[in-house]
Amino acid sequence: MSTELTKKRDGNDFYSLLRDDIISLKLRPGVLFSTRELCEIYQVGRSPAREALIRLEQEGLITFLPQQGTMISLLDLKRIDNERYIRRSVEENIMKDFVGMFSPTIILRLEDMVQEQRAMMKKQDIRGFVDADDDFHHVFYKEIGREHCYRVIDKECCNYRRMRLLVQMVEPGMMAKTIDEHGALLSAVSVRDVDKVMSLFYLHLGQIKNQERKIIKRFSELFTESSDTGRKENHDLKADFLVALRGQGM
Repeated sequence: MSTELTKKRDGNDFYSLLRDDIISLKLRPGVLFSTRELCEIYQVGRSPAREALIRLEQEGLITFLPQQGTMISLLDLKRIDNERYIRRSVEENIMKDFVGMFSPTIILRLEDMVQEQRAMMKKQDIRGFVDADDDFHHVFYKEIGREHCYRVIDKECCNYRRMRLLVQMVEPGMMAKTIDEHGALLSAVSVRDVDKVMSLFYLHLGQIKNQERKIIKRFSELFTESSDTGRKENHDLKADFLVALRGQGM
């Protein structure tokens, strides 16, 4: 879990913390818990806890189960596909605009970010790697004055982010492939080859979708499409799911 505090949290603080623990896969999809348990673990009052859960339910990250409790939402492939569509639709235009108006010095910053991704890969820090990946793409939005678009995508595409983390964790070579794709994208951007940039962009965003079938087969219990969705999980809410996967040799 995130760093424990001895004082009670306010609503916004708790919402941000719990949301981060969900989208970073610290909390396992399908975990069933009570509000009381949540309040004890996170040291938060019941009112801000309920407010945060309502907000997270609206984002598809929490599922209320009548007479059972609350569950960390399973991964919904339809929602993930819609979130991926949103990102692809927006970022397609971001990349086209970026190629036509970026300043040359931005390439150096992007190259530094690719090196940061290499450092995360070397440490096998999956969360750090995905964060560095997001920072890399954020630069394109920021450079052309589309920060609001990035914030909208960051807000709306959190289930897609959970899928990205899962794929990076369990698929050998995905981090290296991502880095190679970023390098090729930078080479095309630096010479303002828009056709090449867009071809590489479509390939890059399609990589996660190409791996989904294997992930679903391997972790069917994490998805709403599983035939076993009637069985709710009672795993420890304090356990770090991503760390547990690594402990299993993923």
